[in-house]
Amino acid sequence: MSSNDRTQILEDAYSLMAKLWCSPAEDDIQGAIIRKDAENLVKRLESVDKESAMTLSRFLEESTISEEDYIDLFELNPRCPLYLGSHTYEEPKTCATAAVSDRNEYMIELAGIYSHFGQKLNGAELPDYLPLMVDFLALTTKSSDDPVRIKLCNEYLLPLLPPMRSRLGDLETPYLHLLDALERVISVELDTQSSSAQVESHVG
Repeated sequence: MSSNDRTQILEDAYSLMAKLWCSPAEDDIQGAIIRKDAENLVKRLESVDKESAMTLSRFLEESTISEEDYIDLFELNPRCPLYLGSHTYEEPKTCATAAVSDRNEYMIELAGIYSHFGQKLNGAELPDYLPLMVDFLALTTKSSDDPVRIKLCNEYLLPLLPPMRSRLGDLETPYLHLLDALERVISVELDTQSSSAQVESHVG
């Protein structure tokens, strides 16, 4: 497999997972399209990493959540917020401390990373909204060797997934498999990038 083909599969995987985090794949037309795309992606992803493909496939098999249950899980007074920083950083006690809180600093740094790649937030979601972060990975997959993107994965994304995984596990939701698939794809990409860098350094 060429590096371009591999990059395209990873980009498509991130793009799909961003959609899967945003809404349940119900039996409506849009949901059916997403599910069909997902099944095709699983087959392609097997050529890059079988464990990622298997975990994503498991999510697709078990994710029969309704729109109502999705909202209860992730949106209105959510049992598991999709804002990654909310699982790691304490909520500020007052409005005055919000601006100097650890989570606010985290989101400012995330916005700076997005800006580095020319991506501007539209204000609809906070910078640590997981589907937004995953979609950003899709948009920048071809820049996987950029140190800023590598820093995003290693310092701003992967370390913050365990608390959310713990919460999804407590709730016994199939979205745990989607989170595991996401983490696996990121790790596979970083490992590939690291191996390529080592080869280049030896050649050089």
